[in-house]
Amino acid sequence: MRLWYELLWCFTLSQAANKSGKLLRVDPKICWQTYQIIRRAIVQDSRRNKEQITGVVEIDESFYGGVFKNLRKETRRQYRLEGKAKRGRGAIYRKQPVFGIYKRNGSVYLELITECTKQELEPIITRKIKKETEVFSDALTSYNGLVGLGYVHESVDHGMEIYVNGRVHINGMEGFWGLSKTNMLTYKGIKKKNWTLYLKEMEFRYNNRKLNFSEIVEKLIAILITYRKESFVPY
Repeated sequence: MRLWYELLWCFTLSQAANKSGKLLRVDPKICWQTYQIIRRAIVQDSRRNKEQITGVVEIDESFYGGVFKNLRKETRRQYRLEGKAKRGRGAIYRKQPVFGIYKRNGSVYLELITECTKQELEPIITRKIKKETEVFSDALTSYNGLVGLGYVHESVDHGMEIYVNGRVHINGMEGFWGLSKTNMLTYKGIKKKNWTLYLKEMEFRYNNRKLNFSEIVEKLIAILITYRKESFVPY
């Protein structure tokens, strides 16, 4: 139990599993496995939260993945064979798309998606955001039907270099993208099957940013108490 508590503190402090192993004189594999259990518990807790988001909401999509030149040699070779070694917008085909919902001055919700299409985004929006809520987005055409679904929807066109129009902007969501991608660089590469684990960790850290370390550890303990081992299915 003492080791668990110490590892919870290391996790809360964003300390790498390898470094925690050296500090606590424990096999780093044990530290990593413990971290993965904590992440799975965080994902499970996020899935249990069925409460719909209200207030002023920003929605946006982003693409996660390393710069092509920094990928492993074998990975680069495979992408070249698949025709995915492109720059600019073409790079999206080898990156992981993520959809985000941000309650202004509040919490964020993330979900892995396969494409940024209306057919995939609208079910997430209707499930997580309460009708008649103010929803702000960019000019992606996939959001064009939100008024018909019962939302107060306004957008800004980044392609026209319009980023703020009075209250209408998605700067909060974009700020989260930048912060989470910077933090995830410390992991030095993430396997695709583990994407949900690390994204939900970023979601948890952001949503509890106002708590001190002791309070975050206590919250993690409460989440772990309710954790039930299951076959992990990504979002």
